[in-house]
Amino acid sequence: MELEVVPGVVPSVLATLGPGESIFSEHGIVLYKEDPVTVDRRTIPSKGFGSTLKRTSVGGVPFYLAEFTGPGLAAFSRNGPGEVRILELVAGETLDVAEGSLVCAAKSIGYDTILAKGTGTYRGIWFDRLSGPGKFALHAYGNFVTLKLAQGETIVCERGAILHKSPAMVMTPFVQRVGSGLMGRMMAQEMYTVQGPGTIGLQTGA
Repeated sequence: MELEVVPGVVPSVLATLGPGESIFSEHGIVLYKEDPVTVDRRTIPSKGFGSTLKRTSVGGVPFYLAEFTGPGLAAFSRNGPGEVRILELVAGETLDVAEGSLVCAAKSIGYDTILAKGTGTYRGIWFDRLSGPGKFALHAYGNFVTLKLAQGETIVCERGAILHKSPAMVMTPFVQRVGSGLMGRMMAQEMYTVQGPGTIGLQTGA
């Protein structure tokens, strides 16, 4: 299986699948496929009906994934301008990817979902938890910014800027007011303090 980024204002990913090779994506983001490529459903592990309902209706993380099996070509695209990168995880390596960022991933990639809790006023962030081995493609709205944090080192991020993170990183939500008084409360937004060690990916178009 080969993954190739097709550049453009809204970039796409072209997957070349050999016989029996499979790739999965969220339902509804396939751009096109060749006729021999078959489509099936990959169910996401459930933690109960309540968790599934909250994940799909509130978080926007899908109830199931679409799986495409070769031989043939299949192309995938998110619905906004930005930058797409092909990444790879080795066996045992994991990465948390913010909802709405995964373009596609090899069938060998393990998939689960987790919730980074918000402040109570806000819903928090749902993540796709990917585990290796295998290749996958991510879409950043805008450009990628990657930071490596040492043990105990922290940064503060706006929630929508977070693209991916190492699972061991600690995320602490808080409400950032912009000044005092009524206007300060009206303009408040949810932020996260992210503590290393680990790698965090940000997107500039958030």
